[in-house]
Amino acid sequence: MDDARPALTFLAVAAAVLLASPAAANDSAAELAVGGLELVRTDAITIEREDLALSPSEVRVRYEMRNDTGQPVTLRVAFPLPEVPHMTPAGMTIGPDDGTGPHNIALGPPTDPNFLGFEVRSNGQQIAPEVEVRATLPDGRDVAAALREIGGLPLVLQPGLFVEGDTPLPVETVARLQALGAYEKLDDKAWRLPWVTRITFHWMQTFGPGVTVVEHSYRPIVGARFIVPRNGTIEASGRGDPMRDFCIDEPTAKAIGDLAAQKRRSRPNDSLLSGYTLAYILQTARNWRGPIGTFHLTLTGGPTTGPGGRSESRVMSLCTDLPLTRTGPQRFEATVRDYVPKEDLRILFIGE
Repeated sequence: MDDARPALTFLAVAAAVLLASPAAANDSAAELAVGGLELVRTDAITIEREDLALSPSEVRVRYEMRNDTGQPVTLRVAFPLPEVPHMTPAGMTIGPDDGTGPHNIALGPPTDPNFLGFEVRSNGQQIAPEVEVRATLPDGRDVAAALREIGGLPLVLQPGLFVEGDTPLPVETVARLQALGAYEKLDDKAWRLPWVTRITFHWMQTFGPGVTVVEHSYRPIVGARFIVPRNGTIEASGRGDPMRDFCIDEPTAKAIGDLAAQKRRSRPNDSLLSGYTLAYILQTARNWRGPIGTFHLTLTGGPTTGPGGRSESRVMSLCTDLPLTRTGPQRFEATVRDYVPKEDLRILFIGE
């Protein structure tokens, strides 16, 4: 829609010419939510301005951070990556829902801690952050160091549920994991590596008097699911109600239905659409002093690469109280003064 709404905002974009791509073959979906920079609660630094740009392929954030103390202030700044949980199938690859919750993620098993391609700059200068990697078992033990000794960093980064057909672990590795309490044999065809991996980039940041500009970017981890228009409503694979979860109103549902109808004209037996979900944690900004002076959000659709291949998003929908307005094809923006985030963002992108 072109007009901003005072309460929840709903977005729908349908293009006249649609690019064809295969639908993602999934039966559940969940993205891994990432946010912005964090630090210990401080009254020394305020966010004068934050420009946040979200798309299925990239997240970019630019902060103007003001220090009004008159003296340089040095703080440790952190960027925590999303947890890699132990219920993800085959270490974050696509797989069936095992009953623990939806978890289709459009990302293969990571082998590098920086699997998001995270980059950060301060006043235009590249920063090389430190990296902390933890692997926590259900009993609270951090076994990252022990896992490195057993199978190197790739093992630390690949907890999850594995089934017959996945690459088996060497017998010696299994024995060492069992001795550590880090291997669960579920049945003859399934096993679980039951730790949760947490990765945090962090660095010491000096904020001189006045404004310091900090910018960062990364590739988001999107969830993947089928979208099915049916009898004026929208259904999706996996759990949850997309109409409720993404505030899909009647015009948006119609745009999705039209997209499916156009697909049927070229592929009579296929009206399934590809849906990708992107989550962004806004509320970490509360660690800084006061509200965000000016908060500017840009949402952009476009190509998404997931388990079904490349999909061009044509419809967006989300629940938000931000005053979004359409500023171009597949582009919406909002600007708010003295902004205190009350909720995080979760966006649904739909394409063929």
